[in-house]
Amino acid sequence: MRPGEMADLAAAMIAAGIARLELIGPDFRLALARGEAAPEETDETAGGTEAAAETDADVIPVTAPALGMLLRAHPLHERPLAGDGEAVVAGQAIALLRIGALMTPVAAPANGVIVAALAEEGALVGYGDRLFDFLPHD
Repeated sequence: MRPGEMADLAAAMIAAGIARLELIGPDFRLALARGEAAPEETDETAGGTEAAAETDADVIPVTAPALGMLLRAHPLHERPLAGDGEAVVAGQAIALLRIGALMTPVAAPANGVIVAALAEEGALVGYGDRLFDFLPHD
């Protein structure tokens, strides 16, 4: 991509209100973001504890397998498929993505625990959007 094309793409992102764009192909990956700066390391963040570093390193993202509206529970049930802090098994549905009448499950990547929900209930999400932080365990 030529520099002029990159500037045009950035201008189009701003005009459309897109904060982050990620393109992935068989032999490339391009990620563009605006308004995001890497946090500066301070004395408070540089020290940290080893346990916190290990926990953060072990947490893996659960991303959307498709686009749709995020549902934590099936529309016919009140109880969430999996709550924060609840142990789940690999392949278990932890949420659903709804497009019209079609519901696509979001599966747990391994045995573990959902640490945090990053997308709100009812939010429209796209393919690859980060939905949950997940801590795998044996």
